[in-house]
Amino acid sequence: MENYIGKREKRNYLAGLAGQNMVYSLIGASFFTYFMTDIALFPAATVSILLIVMKVWDGINDPIVGSFIDKHSFKNGEKMRPFLRYTPLPVGVFSVLVFLVFSTEDSLLWLRVAYFIIMYICWDLSYTVQDVSIWGITAMVTPNPDERDRFVQWARTIGSCVYAVFSTLIPMALEIVVNSTGQSWQFITLVFAIIFGLGGAMISKRCDRTHERIKIVKEEQQTKLIESFPLLFKNRILMLVTAANLLGALGFGSNLVTYFFKYEIPADFLGNNVIGALGLSTIFYVITGLPSFISMLFADKFKKLCGNSYINVLIVIQIVNIIFRLVAYAIGFEGKKLWIAMIVLGVATLPAGASSIAQTSLFCDGIDYMEWKTGKRTEGITFSMQTAFTKISSGITAGLATLALSFLHYNAIDEAEVYIGTQTAAFDSWIWPLVVLTPAVASALYIIPLLFVKYGKKEKQKVLDDLAARREGKPESGESPYYQSALAHKFNENV
Repeated sequence: MENYIGKREKRNYLAGLAGQNMVYSLIGASFFTYFMTDIALFPAATVSILLIVMKVWDGINDPIVGSFIDKHSFKNGEKMRPFLRYTPLPVGVFSVLVFLVFSTEDSLLWLRVAYFIIMYICWDLSYTVQDVSIWGITAMVTPNPDERDRFVQWARTIGSCVYAVFSTLIPMALEIVVNSTGQSWQFITLVFAIIFGLGGAMISKRCDRTHERIKIVKEEQQTKLIESFPLLFKNRILMLVTAANLLGALGFGSNLVTYFFKYEIPADFLGNNVIGALGLSTIFYVITGLPSFISMLFADKFKKLCGNSYINVLIVIQIVNIIFRLVAYAIGFEGKKLWIAMIVLGVATLPAGASSIAQTSLFCDGIDYMEWKTGKRTEGITFSMQTAFTKISSGITAGLATLALSFLHYNAIDEAEVYIGTQTAAFDSWIWPLVVLTPAVASALYIIPLLFVKYGKKEKQKVLDDLAARREGKPESGESPYYQSALAHKFNENV
Protein backbone atom coordinates (compact mmCIF):
# COMPACT_ATOMS: atom_id res chain seq x y z
CA MET A 1 0.00 0.00 0.00
CA GLU A 2 0.97 3.62 -0.57
CA ASN A 3 2.78 5.59 2.14
CA TYR A 4 1.49 9.07 2.98
CA ILE A 5 3.48 10.56 5.89
CA GLY A 6 6.46 12.73 4.92
CA LYS A 7 9.69 12.92 6.93
CA ARG A 8 9.22 16.58 7.87
CA GLU A 9 5.67 15.92 9.03
CA LYS A 10 6.86 13.01 11.17
CA ARG A 11 9.69 15.08 12.68
CA ASN A 12 7.34 17.92 13.60
CA TYR A 13 4.86 15.55 15.22
CA LEU A 14 7.56 13.75 17.22
CA ALA A 15 9.11 17.06 18.34
CA GLY A 16 5.70 18.32 19.49
CA LEU A 17 5.03 15.04 21.25
CA ALA A 18 8.38 15.38 23.03
CA GLY A 19 7.34 18.83 24.25
CA GLN A 20 4.04 17.51 25.56
CA ASN A 21 5.85 14.76 27.47
CA MET A 22 8.14 17.35 29.05
CA VAL A 23 4.99 18.88 30.53
CA TYR A 24 3.56 15.58 31.68
CA SER A 25 6.86 14.53 33.28
CA LEU A 26 6.19 17.19 35.93
CA ILE A 27 2.63 16.13 36.78
CA GLY A 28 2.25 12.53 35.66
CA ALA A 29 5.26 11.05 37.45
CA SER A 30 5.75 10.11 41.09
CA PHE A 31 7.53 13.44 41.69
CA PHE A 32 4.10 15.11 41.72
CA THR A 33 3.13 13.11 44.81
CA TYR A 34 6.42 14.03 46.48
CA PHE A 35 5.81 17.69 45.58
CA MET A 36 2.44 17.60 47.32
CA THR A 37 3.63 15.86 50.50
CA ASP A 38 7.17 17.18 51.01
CA ILE A 39 7.34 20.50 49.11
CA ALA A 40 3.81 21.91 49.28
CA LEU A 41 3.54 20.10 52.66
CA PHE A 42 -0.01 18.82 52.33
CA PRO A 43 -0.78 16.05 54.88
CA ALA A 44 -0.57 12.54 53.41
CA ALA A 45 -4.26 11.84 54.04
CA THR A 46 -5.19 15.10 52.30
CA VAL A 47 -2.97 14.23 49.33
CA SER A 48 -4.61 10.81 49.02
CA ILE A 49 -8.08 12.35 48.93
CA LEU A 50 -6.98 15.08 46.51
CA LEU A 51 -5.44 12.63 44.07
CA ILE A 52 -8.41 10.28 44.06
CA VAL A 53 -10.98 13.10 43.72
CA MET A 54 -8.99 14.74 40.93
CA LYS A 55 -8.82 11.49 39.02
CA VAL A 56 -12.56 10.97 39.39
CA TRP A 57 -12.86 14.34 37.70
CA ASP A 58 -10.47 13.06 35.04
CA GLY A 59 -12.67 10.04 34.48
CA ILE A 60 -15.72 12.24 33.92
CA ASN A 61 -13.89 14.88 31.96
CA ASP A 62 -12.01 12.79 29.41
CA PRO A 63 -14.90 10.92 27.73
CA ILE A 64 -16.89 14.18 27.58
CA VAL A 65 -14.00 15.90 25.82
CA GLY A 66 -13.46 12.90 23.55
CA SER A 67 -17.12 12.64 22.53
CA PHE A 68 -17.22 16.39 21.86
CA ILE A 69 -14.24 16.03 19.54
CA ASP A 70 -15.93 13.10 17.77
CA LYS A 71 -19.09 15.17 17.32
CA HIS A 72 -17.37 18.31 16.13
CA SER A 73 -15.73 19.09 12.80
CA PHE A 74 -14.23 22.44 11.82
CA LYS A 75 -15.20 24.32 8.68
CA ASN A 76 -12.13 23.07 6.86
CA GLY A 77 -13.26 19.49 7.53
CA GLU A 78 -10.56 18.81 10.11
CA LYS A 79 -11.34 17.17 13.42
CA MET A 80 -8.17 17.13 15.54
CA ARG A 81 -5.61 19.50 14.09
CA PRO A 82 -7.09 22.89 15.13
CA PHE A 83 -7.11 21.78 18.78
CA LEU A 84 -3.37 21.12 18.49
CA ARG A 85 -2.90 24.75 17.44
CA TYR A 86 -4.72 26.48 20.31
CA THR A 87 -4.24 24.30 23.42
CA PRO A 88 -0.47 24.58 24.10
CA LEU A 89 -0.56 28.07 25.68
CA PRO A 90 -3.22 27.32 28.34
CA VAL A 91 -1.54 23.98 29.07
CA GLY A 92 1.76 25.79 29.68
CA VAL A 93 0.30 28.57 31.83
CA PHE A 94 -1.64 26.24 34.11
CA SER A 95 1.36 23.89 34.34
CA VAL A 96 3.20 26.76 36.03
CA LEU A 97 0.31 27.83 38.27
CA VAL A 98 -0.19 24.30 39.62
CA PHE A 99 3.31 24.42 41.12
CA LEU A 100 2.93 27.86 42.71
CA VAL A 101 3.22 27.35 46.49
CA PHE A 102 2.22 30.69 48.04
CA SER A 103 2.28 29.40 51.63
CA THR A 104 2.96 26.30 53.72
CA GLU A 105 1.11 27.52 56.82
CA ASP A 106 -1.27 24.98 58.37
CA SER A 107 -3.79 27.75 59.08
CA LEU A 108 -4.12 28.37 55.32
CA LEU A 109 -4.45 24.70 54.37
CA TRP A 110 -8.05 25.10 53.16
CA LEU A 111 -7.07 28.01 50.90
CA ARG A 112 -4.02 26.22 49.55
CA VAL A 113 -6.09 23.12 48.78
CA ALA A 114 -8.81 25.18 47.07
CA TYR A 115 -6.26 27.00 44.91
CA PHE A 116 -4.53 23.74 44.01
CA ILE A 117 -7.79 22.05 42.97
CA ILE A 118 -8.86 24.99 40.77
CA MET A 119 -5.50 25.20 39.01
CA TYR A 120 -5.35 21.44 38.51
CA ILE A 121 -8.86 21.31 37.01
CA CYS A 122 -7.96 24.09 34.57
CA TRP A 123 -4.72 22.33 33.63
CA ASP A 124 -6.43 18.99 33.25
CA LEU A 125 -9.16 20.29 30.95
CA SER A 126 -6.74 22.02 28.58
CA TYR A 127 -4.28 19.11 28.67
CA THR A 128 -7.03 16.58 27.96
CA VAL A 129 -8.16 18.40 24.82
CA GLN A 130 -4.58 18.50 23.58
CA ASP A 131 -3.75 14.91 24.52
CA VAL A 132 -6.88 13.41 22.95
CA SER A 133 -6.15 15.34 19.76
CA ILE A 134 -2.47 14.38 19.69
CA TRP A 135 -3.22 10.67 19.90
CA GLY A 136 -6.51 10.79 18.02
CA ILE A 137 -4.78 12.15 14.93
CA THR A 138 -2.60 9.02 14.78
CA ALA A 139 -5.68 7.11 13.63
CA MET A 140 -6.30 9.66 10.85
CA VAL A 141 -2.82 10.43 9.59
CA THR A 142 -2.82 7.60 7.03
CA PRO A 143 -5.27 5.01 5.64
CA ASN A 144 -2.38 2.51 5.42
CA PRO A 145 -2.56 0.34 8.60
CA ASP A 146 1.07 -0.78 8.36
CA GLU A 147 2.30 2.80 8.02
CA ARG A 148 0.04 3.77 10.93
CA ASP A 149 1.54 1.05 13.13
CA ARG A 150 5.06 2.27 12.30
CA PHE A 151 4.04 5.87 13.01
CA VAL A 152 2.50 4.85 16.34
CA GLN A 153 5.61 2.86 17.24
CA TRP A 154 7.84 5.87 16.65
CA ALA A 155 5.43 8.15 18.51
CA ARG A 156 5.21 5.90 21.53
CA THR A 157 8.94 5.28 21.56
CA ILE A 158 9.91 8.97 21.39
CA GLY A 159 7.15 10.03 23.79
CA SER A 160 8.03 7.37 26.33
CA CYS A 161 11.77 8.10 26.08
CA VAL A 162 11.30 11.82 26.64
CA TYR A 163 8.86 11.22 29.49
CA ALA A 164 11.21 8.71 31.13
CA VAL A 165 14.27 10.95 30.80
CA PHE A 166 12.64 14.11 32.13
CA SER A 167 10.52 12.44 34.83
CA THR A 168 13.66 10.83 36.26
CA LEU A 169 16.19 13.62 35.75
CA ILE A 170 14.05 16.62 36.76
CA PRO A 171 13.76 15.57 40.45
CA MET A 172 17.49 14.85 40.68
CA ALA A 173 18.41 18.15 38.98
CA LEU A 174 15.94 20.00 41.21
CA GLU A 175 17.50 18.52 44.34
CA ILE A 176 21.04 19.34 43.20
CA VAL A 177 20.09 22.96 42.42
CA VAL A 178 18.39 23.37 45.81
CA ASN A 179 21.33 21.86 47.71
CA SER A 180 23.88 23.88 45.72
CA THR A 181 22.17 27.28 45.81
CA GLY A 182 20.42 27.20 49.17
CA GLN A 183 17.19 28.43 47.55
CA SER A 184 13.87 27.07 48.79
CA TRP A 185 12.30 23.96 47.27
CA GLN A 186 9.18 25.95 46.47
CA PHE A 187 11.04 28.60 44.44
CA ILE A 188 13.22 26.20 42.44
CA THR A 189 10.20 23.99 41.73
CA LEU A 190 8.38 27.01 40.25
CA VAL A 191 11.41 27.83 38.08
CA PHE A 192 11.48 24.26 36.79
CA ALA A 193 7.74 24.46 36.07
CA ILE A 194 8.33 27.54 33.91
CA ILE A 195 11.20 25.89 32.01
CA PHE A 196 9.69 22.47 31.45
CA GLY A 197 5.96 23.17 31.82
CA LEU A 198 5.55 26.35 29.82
CA GLY A 199 8.56 25.63 27.60
CA GLY A 200 7.47 22.09 26.82
CA ALA A 201 3.94 23.25 26.01
CA MET A 202 5.24 25.74 23.46
CA ILE A 203 7.28 23.01 21.79
CA SER A 204 4.18 20.78 21.65
CA LYS A 205 2.55 23.21 19.22
CA ARG A 206 4.58 21.63 16.41
CA CYS A 207 2.09 18.75 16.40
CA ASP A 208 -0.35 21.01 14.53
CA ARG A 209 1.67 20.40 11.35
CA THR A 210 0.35 16.83 11.15
CA HIS A 211 -2.24 16.18 8.42
CA GLU A 212 -5.58 14.38 8.64
CA ARG A 213 -5.94 12.07 5.66
CA ILE A 214 -8.99 10.03 6.65
CA LYS A 215 -12.00 12.22 6.03
CA ILE A 216 -15.28 11.24 7.68
CA VAL A 217 -18.61 11.41 5.88
CA LYS A 218 -20.73 13.93 7.80
CA GLU A 219 -23.83 11.72 7.77
CA GLU A 220 -21.92 9.08 9.73
CA GLN A 221 -20.84 11.35 12.56
CA GLN A 222 -22.63 11.54 15.89
CA THR A 223 -25.33 14.20 15.99
CA LYS A 224 -25.58 14.30 19.78
CA LEU A 225 -22.93 14.23 22.46
CA ILE A 226 -24.68 11.44 24.35
CA GLU A 227 -24.44 9.11 21.32
CA SER A 228 -20.72 8.66 21.86
CA PHE A 229 -21.06 6.92 25.21
CA PRO A 230 -22.98 3.81 24.04
CA LEU A 231 -20.32 3.44 21.33
CA LEU A 232 -17.65 3.52 23.99
CA PHE A 233 -19.09 0.51 25.79
CA LYS A 234 -19.57 -1.42 22.56
CA ASN A 235 -15.84 -1.32 21.91
CA ARG A 236 -14.86 -4.60 23.55
CA ILE A 237 -11.13 -4.18 22.82
CA LEU A 238 -11.06 -0.74 24.44
CA MET A 239 -13.03 -1.84 27.50
CA LEU A 240 -10.90 -4.89 28.26
CA VAL A 241 -7.55 -3.12 27.77
CA THR A 242 -8.82 -0.24 29.93
CA ALA A 243 -9.89 -2.68 32.65
CA ALA A 244 -6.42 -4.26 32.56
CA ASN A 245 -4.76 -0.88 33.02
CA LEU A 246 -7.00 0.08 35.92
CA LEU A 247 -6.13 -3.17 37.68
CA GLY A 248 -2.47 -2.54 36.91
CA ALA A 249 -2.75 0.77 38.75
CA LEU A 250 -3.01 -1.13 42.03
CA GLY A 251 0.77 -1.51 41.95
CA PHE A 252 1.21 1.67 43.95
CA GLY A 253 4.64 0.75 45.31
CA SER A 254 6.31 2.53 42.40
CA ASN A 255 5.20 5.84 43.96
CA LEU A 256 6.88 5.05 47.28
CA VAL A 257 10.44 4.74 45.95
CA THR A 258 11.51 8.25 47.00
CA TYR A 259 10.15 7.76 50.52
CA PHE A 260 12.01 4.45 50.73
CA PHE A 261 15.33 6.07 49.84
CA LYS A 262 14.76 9.09 52.06
CA TYR A 263 14.03 7.17 55.25
CA GLU A 264 15.66 3.74 54.78
CA ILE A 265 18.93 4.39 52.91
CA PRO A 266 21.81 6.42 54.43
CA ALA A 267 22.32 9.90 52.98
CA ASP A 268 25.96 9.11 52.18
CA PHE A 269 25.08 5.89 50.32
CA LEU A 270 26.88 7.29 47.25
CA GLY A 271 29.63 8.91 49.28
CA ASN A 272 28.28 12.48 49.20
CA ASN A 273 25.38 14.53 50.52
CA VAL A 274 24.60 16.44 47.32
CA ILE A 275 22.57 13.58 45.86
CA GLY A 276 19.82 12.70 48.30
CA ALA A 277 16.53 10.80 48.12
CA LEU A 278 15.41 12.32 44.81
CA GLY A 279 18.80 11.63 43.26
CA LEU A 280 18.85 8.04 44.49
CA SER A 281 15.32 7.62 43.14
CA THR A 282 16.55 8.87 39.78
CA ILE A 283 19.33 6.28 39.78
CA PHE A 284 16.78 3.62 40.75
CA TYR A 285 14.44 4.60 37.91
CA VAL A 286 17.31 4.66 35.40
CA ILE A 287 18.51 1.19 36.36
CA THR A 288 15.01 -0.27 36.50
CA GLY A 289 13.55 1.62 33.55
CA LEU A 290 16.31 1.97 30.96
CA PRO A 291 16.15 -1.68 29.80
CA SER A 292 12.52 -1.17 28.75
CA PHE A 293 13.62 1.03 25.85
CA ILE A 294 15.20 -1.99 24.21
CA SER A 295 11.80 -3.63 23.73
CA MET A 296 10.35 -0.37 22.37
CA LEU A 297 12.87 -0.42 19.55
CA PHE A 298 12.05 -4.04 18.74
CA ALA A 299 8.30 -4.06 19.45
CA ASP A 300 7.46 -5.50 16.02
CA LYS A 301 9.91 -8.39 16.47
CA PHE A 302 8.64 -8.94 20.01
CA LYS A 303 5.14 -9.16 18.56
CA LYS A 304 6.23 -11.87 16.11
CA LEU A 305 7.82 -13.86 18.95
CA CYS A 306 4.48 -13.69 20.77
CA GLY A 307 2.43 -15.21 17.97
CA ASN A 308 2.03 -11.91 16.08
CA SER A 309 -0.37 -10.72 18.79
CA TYR A 310 -0.06 -7.56 20.87
CA ILE A 311 -2.36 -9.13 23.47
CA ASN A 312 0.22 -11.88 23.98
CA VAL A 313 2.92 -9.19 24.22
CA LEU A 314 1.08 -7.52 27.10
CA ILE A 315 0.60 -10.83 28.92
CA VAL A 316 4.28 -11.83 28.60
CA ILE A 317 5.32 -8.41 29.96
CA GLN A 318 3.29 -8.98 33.12
CA ILE A 319 4.54 -12.55 33.67
CA VAL A 320 8.18 -11.41 33.44
CA ASN A 321 7.48 -8.59 35.89
CA ILE A 322 5.95 -10.96 38.45
CA ILE A 323 8.82 -13.45 38.35
CA PHE A 324 11.69 -10.98 38.72
CA ARG A 325 9.98 -8.84 41.38
CA LEU A 326 9.63 -11.90 43.57
CA VAL A 327 13.35 -12.55 43.09
CA ALA A 328 14.23 -8.91 43.94
CA TYR A 329 12.17 -9.04 47.13
CA ALA A 330 13.93 -12.21 48.22
CA ILE A 331 17.33 -10.55 47.69
CA GLY A 332 16.49 -7.60 49.97
CA PHE A 333 18.08 -4.14 50.18
CA GLU A 334 20.59 -4.31 53.02
CA GLY A 335 23.97 -2.86 52.03
CA LYS A 336 25.20 -3.83 48.57
CA LYS A 337 22.23 -6.13 48.06
CA LEU A 338 20.28 -3.05 46.96
CA TRP A 339 22.33 -2.79 43.76
CA ILE A 340 21.64 -6.46 42.92
CA ALA A 341 17.93 -6.03 43.62
CA MET A 342 17.77 -2.96 41.37
CA ILE A 343 19.48 -4.84 38.52
CA VAL A 344 16.95 -7.68 38.89
CA LEU A 345 14.10 -5.13 38.78
CA GLY A 346 15.69 -3.73 35.63
CA VAL A 347 15.46 -7.16 34.03
CA ALA A 348 11.79 -7.25 35.07
CA THR A 349 11.11 -4.13 32.99
CA LEU A 350 13.11 -5.32 29.96
CA PRO A 351 10.03 -6.16 27.81
CA ALA A 352 7.80 -3.45 29.32
CA GLY A 353 8.63 -0.76 26.77
CA ALA A 354 6.49 -2.50 24.15
CA SER A 355 3.42 -2.04 26.33
CA SER A 356 2.45 1.48 25.21
CA ILE A 357 3.02 0.59 21.55
CA ALA A 358 0.88 -2.53 21.91
CA GLN A 359 -1.95 -0.64 23.60
CA THR A 360 -2.03 2.20 21.07
CA SER A 361 -2.06 -0.28 18.20
CA LEU A 362 -4.93 -2.16 19.87
CA PHE A 363 -6.84 1.10 20.29
CA CYS A 364 -6.41 1.86 16.59
CA ASP A 365 -7.71 -1.64 15.83
CA GLY A 366 -10.67 -0.86 18.07
CA ILE A 367 -11.41 2.32 16.11
CA ASP A 368 -11.41 0.39 12.83
CA TYR A 369 -13.60 -2.30 14.35
CA MET A 370 -16.13 0.26 15.62
CA GLU A 371 -16.31 1.96 12.22
CA TRP A 372 -16.86 -1.44 10.62
CA LYS A 373 -19.55 -2.34 13.14
CA THR A 374 -21.39 1.00 13.59
CA GLY A 375 -20.35 3.25 10.69
CA LYS A 376 -18.77 5.76 13.07
CA ARG A 377 -15.10 6.41 13.75
CA THR A 378 -14.47 7.26 17.38
CA GLU A 379 -10.93 8.62 17.58
CA GLY A 380 -11.93 11.23 20.15
CA ILE A 381 -13.81 9.01 22.58
CA THR A 382 -11.31 6.15 22.16
CA PHE A 383 -8.17 8.17 22.79
CA SER A 384 -9.91 10.17 25.49
CA MET A 385 -10.28 6.83 27.26
CA GLN A 386 -6.55 6.27 26.79
CA THR A 387 -5.92 9.67 28.36
CA ALA A 388 -8.51 8.93 31.05
CA PHE A 389 -7.10 5.58 32.12
CA THR A 390 -3.56 6.99 32.07
CA LYS A 391 -4.54 9.75 34.46
CA ILE A 392 -7.00 7.70 36.48
CA SER A 393 -4.43 4.92 36.80
CA SER A 394 -1.78 7.38 37.96
CA GLY A 395 -4.30 8.86 40.38
CA ILE A 396 -5.21 5.46 41.80
CA THR A 397 -1.53 4.58 42.11
CA ALA A 398 -0.61 7.86 43.79
CA GLY A 399 -3.76 7.89 45.92
CA LEU A 400 -3.18 4.38 47.22
CA ALA A 401 0.50 5.20 47.85
CA THR A 402 -0.31 8.23 50.00
CA LEU A 403 -3.14 6.31 51.68
CA ALA A 404 -0.59 3.63 52.58
CA LEU A 405 1.68 6.36 53.97
CA SER A 406 -1.19 7.58 56.08
CA PHE A 407 -1.84 4.07 57.45
CA LEU A 408 1.86 3.79 58.24
CA HIS A 409 1.58 7.11 60.16
CA TYR A 410 4.00 8.88 57.83
CA ASN A 411 5.04 12.38 58.84
CA ALA A 412 6.89 14.53 56.27
CA ILE A 413 10.17 15.89 57.63
CA ASP A 414 11.36 18.97 55.76
CA GLU A 415 14.91 19.30 57.07
CA ALA A 416 17.02 16.93 59.18
CA GLU A 417 20.60 15.79 59.46
CA VAL A 418 19.65 12.10 59.42
CA TYR A 419 16.28 10.80 58.18
CA ILE A 420 16.77 7.11 59.07
CA GLY A 421 14.86 6.18 62.20
CA THR A 422 12.53 9.18 62.07
CA GLN A 423 9.50 7.23 60.78
CA THR A 424 7.35 4.62 62.52
CA ALA A 425 8.22 0.95 62.96
CA ALA A 426 5.33 0.08 60.63
CA PHE A 427 6.82 2.30 57.91
CA ASP A 428 10.25 0.70 58.31
CA SER A 429 8.77 -2.81 58.12
CA TRP A 430 6.40 -2.34 55.19
CA ILE A 431 8.03 0.14 52.83
CA TRP A 432 10.26 -2.41 51.01
CA PRO A 433 7.56 -5.06 50.37
CA LEU A 434 5.16 -2.31 49.26
CA VAL A 435 7.72 -0.91 46.80
CA VAL A 436 8.64 -4.26 45.28
CA LEU A 437 5.62 -6.56 45.58
CA THR A 438 2.51 -4.43 44.94
CA PRO A 439 3.43 -4.04 41.23
CA ALA A 440 3.75 -7.85 41.00
CA VAL A 441 0.25 -8.32 42.42
CA ALA A 442 -1.06 -5.69 39.99
CA SER A 443 0.56 -7.53 37.06
CA ALA A 444 -1.28 -10.73 37.96
CA LEU A 445 -4.58 -8.84 38.00
CA TYR A 446 -3.70 -7.04 34.75
CA ILE A 447 -3.58 -10.32 32.83
CA ILE A 448 -7.17 -11.37 33.63
CA PRO A 449 -9.13 -8.99 31.31
CA LEU A 450 -6.70 -9.60 28.44
CA LEU A 451 -7.65 -13.27 28.35
CA PHE A 452 -11.07 -12.21 27.03
CA VAL A 453 -9.85 -10.11 24.06
CA LYS A 454 -10.72 -11.98 20.87
CA TYR A 455 -9.55 -10.10 17.76
CA GLY A 456 -7.29 -12.27 15.66
CA LYS A 457 -5.47 -11.72 12.39
CA LYS A 458 -8.30 -13.15 10.29
CA GLU A 459 -10.98 -10.93 11.85
CA LYS A 460 -8.75 -7.84 11.59
CA GLN A 461 -8.11 -8.43 7.87
CA LYS A 462 -11.85 -8.82 7.23
CA VAL A 463 -12.51 -5.49 8.93
CA LEU A 464 -9.79 -3.72 6.91
CA ASP A 465 -11.00 -5.20 3.62
CA ASP A 466 -14.62 -4.21 4.30
CA LEU A 467 -13.64 -0.66 5.28
CA ALA A 468 -11.57 -0.29 2.11
CA ALA A 469 -14.55 -1.44 0.05
CA ARG A 470 -16.90 0.89 1.95
CA ARG A 471 -14.76 3.96 1.24
CA GLU A 472 -14.69 3.05 -2.44
CA GLY A 473 -18.46 2.53 -2.53
CA LYS A 474 -18.17 -1.18 -3.23
CA PRO A 475 -20.01 -4.19 -1.70
CA GLU A 476 -18.58 -5.67 1.50
CA SER A 477 -18.47 -9.17 2.92
CA GLY A 478 -21.91 -8.60 4.44
CA GLU A 479 -20.97 -9.49 8.01
CA SER A 480 -20.92 -5.95 9.38
CA PRO A 481 -24.10 -4.96 11.31
CA TYR A 482 -23.85 -1.44 9.92
CA TYR A 483 -23.51 -2.72 6.36
CA GLN A 484 -26.54 -4.98 6.77
CA SER A 485 -28.73 -2.21 8.18
CA ALA A 486 -27.59 0.85 6.22
CA LEU A 487 -25.66 -0.07 3.08
CA ALA A 488 -26.61 -3.51 1.76
CA HIS A 489 -29.93 -2.32 0.29
CA LYS A 490 -28.09 0.01 -2.10
CA PHE A 491 -26.35 -2.92 -3.75
CA ASN A 492 -29.36 -5.23 -3.58
CA GLU A 493 -31.42 -2.69 -5.53
CA ASN A 494 -28.85 -2.79 -8.32
CA VAL A 495 -28.99 -6.56 -8.66
